[in-house]
Amino acid sequence: MQVANDEKERDRHSETMIFMPGDPSIPPTQKQAFLTVVRGCGADLGQNQPIAEALVVGRARECGLCLLDMQVSSRHARITLRPDGCYVLEDLGSTNGTRINGKALHGAWELLEGDKIFLGESVLRFAMADAMDLGYHHELSQLVRIDALTGLDSKRCFDDALSIALTQARRKKLSLSVLMMDMDGIKPINDTYGHLFGAHAIGETGRLIARVLHDSGRACRFGGDEFTAMLPGLDKEAAVRVGEEIRLLLEEARLEKDGIRLQPTISIGAASYPEDGETVLALIDAADRALYRAKRAGKNRVSV
Repeated sequence: MQVANDEKERDRHSETMIFMPGDPSIPPTQKQAFLTVVRGCGADLGQNQPIAEALVVGRARECGLCLLDMQVSSRHARITLRPDGCYVLEDLGSTNGTRINGKALHGAWELLEGDKIFLGESVLRFAMADAMDLGYHHELSQLVRIDALTGLDSKRCFDDALSIALTQARRKKLSLSVLMMDMDGIKPINDTYGHLFGAHAIGETGRLIARVLHDSGRACRFGGDEFTAMLPGLDKEAAVRVGEEIRLLLEEARLEKDGIRLQPTISIGAASYPEDGETVLALIDAADRALYRAKRAGKNRVSV
């Protein structure tokens, strides 16, 4: 009987070995614990986070799983792998508490497959998955959260993140700027070389925007060859400098496809909270009007 129990214990530990999806050195049947955001802000929804020995969930950037949900505390809850192979959930003194499967969490909870963790307005699902399952969940997450052409946020993720950023700007009395951007010259590229060439130029422009923003903001493809960016903490003067950096980088880029040079440019409008609007719609509208001023003034410029 003891031998049988020892074998079960070894099997249980083998199921919690840590790996990264796609790692060819890991047998595909070995499993790892992970969390999936099944309800939450658009920017969080579908996010998958593997759990190694411990994982802290909260709004703080240093958390292993960082959520945008304003009802979630900076360090809200922690999941820890015990020596016996079980994953245990505990609340970290959060303001709004933690619920497990809809019931208030008191003390530690040994997580089981399919358990749902409620934090603020967000719901996380605990699961064990092998490499193939994790790869599948990762692909679904990418479809929900990322624009495939540019690698930027999906519009849904961006819209939710902008709404949250504006709420934080109001509460902390900080600036928040928005850029509306429209590429110049995509139609001639499409008409001359075909839509694949236009799509290539749009995709490369999205990557240039991401390079400029880095950690200072977020961006999405608003539609077609239009982009939107938000710049938390930056006033209008700083936002114009960021817009000018994007404009100049694209102007000087040597974009090409199949040996054909593509020379699009970009027109940009900037607006800032609170002087240009105190709601998301007002800010977008103000930046859009500034964009049209840039277009009317000759394109390939930044306007306010």
